[in-house]
Amino acid sequence: MAWRIHSWAHESGTGSVVSPHFGALPFGPAANTHGTTDFAPDEEVLVELDGPKDAYVVRGVLLARQRQPEGTRWAPFDVVNGCGDMRLQERGDDHLRFWMGDCCEWCAPAWALTFSRVTSLVGLDDDDPDLDSPLLRLASTEEVLALASNVPPGSRAYCVVTVHGQGRDGPRVLVVAGEASVEALPHAT
Repeated sequence: MAWRIHSWAHESGTGSVVSPHFGALPFGPAANTHGTTDFAPDEEVLVELDGPKDAYVVRGVLLARQRQPEGTRWAPFDVVNGCGDMRLQERGDDHLRFWMGDCCEWCAPAWALTFSRVTSLVGLDDDDPDLDSPLLRLASTEEVLALASNVPPGSRAYCVVTVHGQGRDGPRVLVVAGEASVEALPHAT
């Protein structure tokens, strides 16, 4: 169900949420699961309800999509942001290739994401290289510094945020590479 912020008062930490099936339901600071201070009207949120039908109480409200650092959107990734699945297909000494899409190779549309001239990789789990609900963007300066990565001239630091759109974002993967490219894949038959 799609819940949205109906109202928000920063000073008191109170607000209300609405959905297509429910009118405005109030919530207070205790229900603000992660202490968000800047909810915006009409912003999508995840809501936990408690109580009997027709007397629900809001127990939890959190952002459906965590906000990303300013200036990190990278337009070439727009076509793949929104894909539900990202799987590592190939990992070489200086490149990574991922399959991106929803479900499997037989479900279209799908893309190949390739990082070339990779000099650094942080956060990719070798035991489970699949990344759920990814958001791809540039890494912020703070992320690069926090992960102690060096970005050589001619390279960029890219960030893959996992479980985006399911509340708090999951672990990040940082890739420093000379190039990132996205290629549409033909539909498998």
